[in-house]
Amino acid sequence: MYYRNAIERIILLALVLTILAAAPAAALKVEGARIAMDVEAGKTYNSTIAVSIGSGEVGGNFDIDVLGFGQSLSDGSYTGLNATADTAPTSARPFITIDHPQITLNPGERAVATASIRVPADFQKGGRYAIILVHPAAVAGQQASFATAVAIPVFLTAKGGKGTEAGAITSFEPGPVSGGGPVTVTTVMTNTGDLHYYGVVNRVSVVDAAGKLVGNASSTPLIRAIVPGQSVKFTVNVGIPSDPGTYNLTSRMEQQDGALLDEKTATLVVQGAPAPSLTMAAHPVSQSPSRVPGFTAVLGLAAAGISAALVMRRK
Repeated sequence: MYYRNAIERIILLALVLTILAAAPAAALKVEGARIAMDVEAGKTYNSTIAVSIGSGEVGGNFDIDVLGFGQSLSDGSYTGLNATADTAPTSARPFITIDHPQITLNPGERAVATASIRVPADFQKGGRYAIILVHPAAVAGQQASFATAVAIPVFLTAKGGKGTEAGAITSFEPGPVSGGGPVTVTTVMTNTGDLHYYGVVNRVSVVDAAGKLVGNASSTPLIRAIVPGQSVKFTVNVGIPSDPGTYNLTSRMEQQDGALLDEKTATLVVQGAPAPSLTMAAHPVSQSPSRVPGFTAVLGLAAAGISAALVMRRK
């Protein structure tokens, strides 16, 4: 538990820094931008959400919505799901309510809302998840603007009840093979358990027919948790030998402590390089006498012969 809490604190810090770096100038400030609790079945818990804007920012109405917990396939970023899309059995959305779902803020003001979490009596193990989204309210006739929205992830873990940390590789696709590589390997990891986990790493290895490791690479640990029912794509480039032959390519998904989640193996066939072709280019020879091979030498010999004959006559 200490190891998990330490990882979560590091992950939270990284996410906060990322949000601050990417936040627009007129951004909301939310205190309590993450809710993580060990909860007991049948009890009710309250969490405070304080929302404020700066004195130089534009005020207005803001909505606080409770959504399902979704994730982007490309990078694992957290996204909210509406009730229709939120069908996971580990959803916490149905038992979270906000006492002030809409607040009004003038420049420099701060407002407080409370998220009330009524834990079901049958929640005995694993985790339950939701997203609380704070965003500008829609103007009549227009869609809501999410440019300054803040998503609050909710992680609820059953106190004293062990969850199942499990996963499956649901897609494993090596890219085009070329001797000497690298090969781009795309692996999709799905959380098939009932508890979230952090720091997932994708390790890719290449082994030759003799069982010798000839190439390996790994991803950096994922800074976000993968929640039950959600999938995240990992992309790793690994070098392969230039020698033709058959190789085994393995994609292994691990937790940060090395615990195996799943692995898949595919066969790679590296073809021999095609034989080089020889192209003969025709180069025409000039017909000028001065360019005919040996012509100058023949003239020289003829001149030498004439000179010799003249010398003999003089004698």
